[in-house]
Amino acid sequence: MKVIGQTGDTPKVRIAPFKGDKLCAISYTFDDAVKDQSELAVPMLEEFGFRGTFWAIPATIPETEEEKLKNPGKKWGGITWKRLKEMSDNGHEISNHGWSHKNLANLKSEQEIRAEIEKADSLIFLKIGKKPRTFCYPYNAYNDQVLAIAMENRVDTRTRCSGWGYRTTTQWMNNWADGLIKKGEWGITMIHAIIDGFDAFPSKDVLYNHLAHVKKREDKIWIGTFLDVASYIKEAENVRLSVIPKKNGVICKTEMTLDKNLFMEPLTLVVEAKNVVSVKATQKGKKLPAKIEPDKICIDFMPGEAPVKISWKND
Repeated sequence: MKVIGQTGDTPKVRIAPFKGDKLCAISYTFDDAVKDQSELAVPMLEEFGFRGTFWAIPATIPETEEEKLKNPGKKWGGITWKRLKEMSDNGHEISNHGWSHKNLANLKSEQEIRAEIEKADSLIFLKIGKKPRTFCYPYNAYNDQVLAIAMENRVDTRTRCSGWGYRTTTQWMNNWADGLIKKGEWGITMIHAIIDGFDAFPSKDVLYNHLAHVKKREDKIWIGTFLDVASYIKEAENVRLSVIPKKNGVICKTEMTLDKNLFMEPLTLVVEAKNVVSVKATQKGKKLPAKIEPDKICIDFMPGEAPVKISWKND
């Protein structure tokens, strides 16, 4: 991020590294659309107001509950398209984990790699109504060619993660989250089954108690989908901010070269100001959400669009 126009007399304005100027971020991501992710993980996340990312394998997704019942032993793809659509409509991200979970790094031709990725994109778009803007590599396997193809017209792909499962304890997960706060980093999980299937937790309480721990630290941790956090970070890194002082406020102009058809996440503008009692922020004539804190104002806005006009009063 580049800032232009800051002087000694101008209130310091910056783009927060994470939404809401939180200290770190966590994305809970779940591989393979395993049945009990829908039945157990989704209700847990929603109880705490969180949303997750669910990487689907379209070739394994059943159309109906009846079709699912015909294959009771099948662990992958146990969530129906109808349920995935409900999850998406409720704020969870449903994204691409390859058409049939082939190891893309082992495929010999570009055509085979593209088929696995693009066919999955197409069916997810047809069934969910949203084209995936992220990708998760089956077996976490990729090479330069796979990475280049997967990144085409996409915000990001999962190239790192913290794998959780049968050996993971709540305390370990809690320590991991607390460590993110200290380091100011984005943590990404890889979770499969919750209690029934590959690499399941010893009990559902292991995950539930961890989410309860994170909820208590929500003032420091932003919990967002993989798409939301990846979009935010790239936008924040690529935005150019110009600050124009005015009486009792500032005008902030932003420029961003990223594709606005892919990058749609609001950023948080931070104005460092003390003893503020009221604030007004607008963009395109519309009022923006603003949060007053003891030493700053946080305002969510869309980068690369109309200027943000901010005025405030001190006590």
